[in-house]
Amino acid sequence: MKISDRILELRRQKGISQEELADKLGVSRQAVSKWESEQSVPEMEKIIAMSEFFDVTTDYLLKGIEPIKENDKERKTGNVLSVLGPSMAWIGYITSCALWYEYQNAFAIMNGFVWMIVSAMIIYAARLNNMIDQKTANRCWMISFPAFVLFALSLLYNACTSRVLAPYPLLEAGNYFLLLIWLLLLIGTTIAAEMILHKSAKQ
Repeated sequence: MKISDRILELRRQKGISQEELADKLGVSRQAVSKWESEQSVPEMEKIIAMSEFFDVTTDYLLKGIEPIKENDKERKTGNVLSVLGPSMAWIGYITSCALWYEYQNAFAIMNGFVWMIVSAMIIYAARLNNMIDQKTANRCWMISFPAFVLFALSLLYNACTSRVLAPYPLLEAGNYFLLLIWLLLLIGTTIAAEMILHKSAKQ
């Protein structure tokens, strides 16, 4: 494919006429027509202007060399991590509840801690290394945060009521007032955090 063919193809992909392209570049329609029919070659200044207008490199216009997509692998990795991070937080909470229900031991709590710490590290590291943008990171935190809060407040509630650490509230007679406080605290904290993260994600 020659430079004339690439100009013609890019113009058609953009959905504009020769006259519209000429106006953008500050040349006559006849000049564009000559470029596309191989009667003349655009000056370097016009090639640079076309590369900016069509969002391609000058190498592509001149030689047909496609730009190397160096960030494709990182972008795909970022997409995987943006799903993996929040998923691990909820997997950690659910498995912690299941293990506690079955065995009532410290391993169930440690299981939850490990999964959630790894989840937070994945989201943080992905953002730190620019594998995901800030909006994506905020969405990941929005999904993960309720699991973190539910886990932490459940431990706190049980520590105050039954002196036992469990990943979900242990309902005992006489603790209904504390349970109501726990529920209001859970809802309030989660809504406040979600609103902050949602606002930040929209910016």
